[in-house]
Amino acid sequence: MTRHYYLLCATSGLLWAVIAYLIADGWGGAAFWGGFASAPLIGVVAGKIYRPVYRFPFSGRVAMSLLSLYISSTLFGLAWGITDVIQGLPGGVERNLIEVVYEAIAATFYGVTATGFVAFLWPLAHLNHWLVGRCVGHHALAGLPTGRPESLEQENQ
Repeated sequence: MTRHYYLLCATSGLLWAVIAYLIADGWGGAAFWGGFASAPLIGVVAGKIYRPVYRFPFSGRVAMSLLSLYISSTLFGLAWGITDVIQGLPGGVERNLIEVVYEAIAATFYGVTATGFVAFLWPLAHLNHWLVGRCVGHHALAGLPTGRPESLEQENQ
């Protein structure tokens, strides 16, 4: 079941990379593909971080969906920036390498937050975590809150 969970997370990461590609609309150049190529690994990392969250109450899962969105965005921007550093500039022009990476991460945050896409991506992240959890049998834990305090005790058994 664990292997299936992480395979779904990697697949989910690829789907998120497609969403990032559509949002970027060609902006970011060839270095963008570094983030795209690392997307399955980013999906696995996000799944690893989120896995214990299936036991959280509904509001906790929603909040952690936002956190996982920004952690994944940071990792995507990091991979994008590292790829940009590796590519270098034409003619071997010198530049501050860490600033290139920071710029890619900042561009990713800008693309998620300042453009307003977070209003669409946050619920999508929550739905994504819910679907992945449901596919691997966490559906009892990832469902809507029941309002019954004993339901958490039943889940732990």
